[in-house]
Amino acid sequence: MRCGVTMEGQRYINPGEFVHSLANAVKAGGGRSSPAATLPTSSSSATGRWSASTTARTSTPMRSWSPTAPWLGQLARPHGVRTIVQAGRGYSFTVHPEEAPRNPLYLPTQRVACTPLGGPEDGLRVAGMMEFRKPGAPLDPRRVKAIIDAATPMFRGVDWEARTDEWVGSRPCTADGLPLIGRTKSSRVYVAGGHGMWGVALGPLTGKLLAEQVAHDRTPDLLRHFDPLR
Repeated sequence: MRCGVTMEGQRYINPGEFVHSLANAVKAGGGRSSPAATLPTSSSSATGRWSASTTARTSTPMRSWSPTAPWLGQLARPHGVRTIVQAGRGYSFTVHPEEAPRNPLYLPTQRVACTPLGGPEDGLRVAGMMEFRKPGAPLDPRRVKAIIDAATPMFRGVDWEARTDEWVGSRPCTADGLPLIGRTKSSRVYVAGGHGMWGVALGPLTGKLLAEQVAHDRTPDLLRHFDPLR
């Protein structure tokens, strides 16, 4: 017997469109967005500079936020952050089923998540895996094949060979599973990362809590659990 569970009130997004929208919001607020490939691998608290994907120029010494994913540990170590942040790499690709699901699907036994990207023409994003390798390592085709082998028995009308947008991304994972959010030993350097698989879901709350600390020099009680210097 096969069965499933329907969960009401769930939400999902197109991750690509979401990230582009965030970048546009930063630019609209006077900030600057740079591709990750152009980021340096060092930071300087003396000048208030930081290798982040978004920065804002002000008339006062700049306080910057480091959304540098699995490189966070390396970049923040000079500022007292000792928690190891490792890349837990996830794989995804897009397929176009004959009849696309209208809601996201999670296959718990297969550990595969499937998310509609919009209308039928946008396709279905299929994602899975937790691979611990260096963040810059090339995509491993065996991982993609493993996802396909796991998901194939669960679907009809999918041409798996016609998949597009094969992708691997590095989820920043900490040893204790808790993200690193807040001020480092430098009063000019703040970090926010290590959310593992929950970055999209926890990103807005992280931004709200960190903004209160940066802008108002107040540390919300909730933020104490995620102290980067723990």
